[in-house]
Amino acid sequence: MSVSLILAAALLATPAPQTPVAPPEMRVAIGDLDFARAADQREFVRRVHAASRDFCRQHLDVVTPDRLGDPAICRAEMRWQAYRALPDAQRRQFALTGQMRAVR
Repeated sequence: MSVSLILAAALLATPAPQTPVAPPEMRVAIGDLDFARAADQREFVRRVHAASRDFCRQHLDVVTPDRLGDPAICRAEMRWQAYRALPDAQRRQFALTGQMRAVR
């Protein structure tokens, strides 16, 4: 079973719809990565950037309802959410090596 980060765009304040609808999710696979290895940390950054680009292409209006048309804000928010969703141990390893800047 693959471990992945799942980020719901509904974390960002959006009005509640009349009928419950599942918020869109951005997934980033991390189960095959060893965050003690620099190459795997770089791969995580690559995956997060790719996932945020794809996600924001489809869900820009959900993530940035007050700033429609600005995909950079959507991508930055989703990258930050991916970093924050990492398990504590991986997040610490990632922060210690300075790779956190690459996610932003």
